[in-house]
Amino acid sequence: MGRVSLSRCAPGLLGLGLGVSAPATTRAAALPSIEWDAPAGCPDAEVLRAEISRHLDPAAASGATGSIRVQARPDGAGWHVAVAIATDGRTQERTLAVASCDAAVRAAAFVIAIAVDPAQREPEDVVPAPPDPPTPSPPKPGPEPEAVSEGGPAPALAEVEAPPADAPLAPGSRAPRRRAVRGLVYVGPGVQVGMLPVQAGLAVGAGLVWPRARLTLGYARWFTTEVWRPGELPYGAEFAVHAGQLRGGPVLRAGPLELPLQAGLELGALQAAGLGGERNYTATALWGAATVGAGLMWAPRASRGFFAVGLLAEAAFALRRPQFVFEGDREIRRVGPAAFRGFLQVEARFP
Repeated sequence: MGRVSLSRCAPGLLGLGLGVSAPATTRAAALPSIEWDAPAGCPDAEVLRAEISRHLDPAAASGATGSIRVQARPDGAGWHVAVAIATDGRTQERTLAVASCDAAVRAAAFVIAIAVDPAQREPEDVVPAPPDPPTPSPPKPGPEPEAVSEGGPAPALAEVEAPPADAPLAPGSRAPRRRAVRGLVYVGPGVQVGMLPVQAGLAVGAGLVWPRARLTLGYARWFTTEVWRPGELPYGAEFAVHAGQLRGGPVLRAGPLELPLQAGLELGALQAAGLGGERNYTATALWGAATVGAGLMWAPRASRGFFAVGLLAEAAFALRRPQFVFEGDREIRRVGPAAFRGFLQVEARFP
């Protein structure tokens, strides 16, 4: 393997499109200064340098100029890697999507090795991974094609020392698409004002979440509340609601924040038990309401998408307005036309 100098007379690194090339008689394998920026728990800069050296000629003399900065950060279920190479006052950057921090080291090392020694160049059809690309199809068996560049064919792929076969992703490969659909379960307290005499409750449920939409089916229990009417002999009733909830709608996303927009339907039973009379009765009426609302969820990246917490606010509109009366047609309560609700929601997502 030969050497090439990263100087003004060498216009372009083909692998990164920096516009630095070299005469065919000189190739460089020496390393410029490298800055490695990654969270705690990732391999250190020495591991990165060792991985780069594995791809280069160990006998190459030091002579590279400029600097290289590599930054690795978790991004959803994977990692985002940015490799910036500065030479002759110009900086070019390449981004990669990989599955782990170890894969980030292998990916960055391979890209830097290509930049330092163009003899290590990738095939022409290998490009940086765009955001959220489709899952690549498995490679077909057969001989690998040769990469062709100006001035003649480049070394065959069989001559390029690539990352180990067990590496989750290689530099320039496409990142896997996020799972099309995931499951979720949620639980959280709620409060409501208007329409019903009850004010506090609890909601639980499960559902499905897509990258841009969600659908949930749950159960809401609005706790018992007493309503009294004054008089010589005060009278009243205890009210409680059991209801099933179906909600769905689009989801807007901005990093770890999600804004679900939801419309839904709620059906169940409104129970009332008389208070204050000699003979009290329990009555149950069909309960129904239409809902519309929006939420703000936070899915921290540290949880890798398996946990979220947030708030949901919605308006509910009664589909039926039953009236409850005491003996002698004395009204206790009539269901109101609408209500405002708020829920604190904690979610677990899988797989």
